[in-house]
Amino acid sequence: MGKKTGFAAVIIGAFLLVLAVLAKTYAYDELAVVPLDQETTTVSKTMPGEDATYLNVAAEGGPAIETGPLESRRNVVGQVEASKDASDELDENIAVWETFSYTAPPGTPADQALSGTRDVVPFERTTGDTVRWQGAETESNGVVISPFSFYGNYFKFPFNTQKESVDFWDDSLGKGVPAEYEGTEKIEGLEVYKFVQTVEPTKIAEQPVPGSLVGMPDQATVVADRMYANVRTLWVEPETGVIIKGQEEQLATLDVDGEPKATITEATLGYDDETVKATVDEYKTKAMLLGMIRTTIPVVGGILGGLLVLGGAVLLLRSRKGGDGDGDAQDAPSDEGSPAEATPAKA
Repeated sequence: MGKKTGFAAVIIGAFLLVLAVLAKTYAYDELAVVPLDQETTTVSKTMPGEDATYLNVAAEGGPAIETGPLESRRNVVGQVEASKDASDELDENIAVWETFSYTAPPGTPADQALSGTRDVVPFERTTGDTVRWQGAETESNGVVISPFSFYGNYFKFPFNTQKESVDFWDDSLGKGVPAEYEGTEKIEGLEVYKFVQTVEPTKIAEQPVPGSLVGMPDQATVVADRMYANVRTLWVEPETGVIIKGQEEQLATLDVDGEPKATITEATLGYDDETVKATVDEYKTKAMLLGMIRTTIPVVGGILGGLLVLGGAVLLLRSRKGGDGDGDAQDAPSDEGSPAEATPAKA
């Protein structure tokens, strides 16, 4: 019985050790990558009970500042063939996703939106960091720039996100800006890291506008500085790096001679409840499985496997020693076979 138990323990222990090594060195690397055929839609809305201030260039009678609720939609579609081409050309594991986003009052068709942007973004499938590739491009208001360079992380954070700043793409600035870790929270029972990216007021363009728009009705056209500021808050599930919830507090003004003359965007937009719940439902199980493969299986499998191999080896050694002892006892002469008893009796 001891020998059989020892063999079983060694075999099971060896299996667990191999499983632990494979989980750490192979399975995690195979699973911790974004899909090439991604297809998602996220919806952001102004906070309940709040209105946004925005410039409507298509308003009747000319550009005008208006107020009311806003809605922003982003559609993301993975480009499988482009991903393969980028991976081959760059000799890296690259995903290429195309995204179209637009902002408008609720119910407004996409072709009548206040603003819209289409990006074709190549990025590394594990870190989420954008890469330089000739097929990358951006389109805004019908103007296409290709090739185009993105910087920092665009769609998501790295797998196994750490509690440290991550450069995240800001479309208005055209560069990556650090998003700082600010704590751990829970959303729908899922643990997330909170990152905050702060963009201080920055001049992003010079824009000719009607003088009446900036309080100068005596001038038909005025060249104003378009200023932009934002506080972007991202709640990230750390195992997958997926953004579970996002929020932006945008402020854009038209400045003349260094003074704000008109507010053209002032809005706080955040993922609606349906988007947050759908994202949690999709990634909660995936996060748990990745965590198990990254830490639980290698640690538990390694410890338990090592103990079973060691315990099984001890049992086998004891069984072997016990077997050797039995053989010596059988080979030793018994009292019945002693020389004294074998000597013939004298007459």
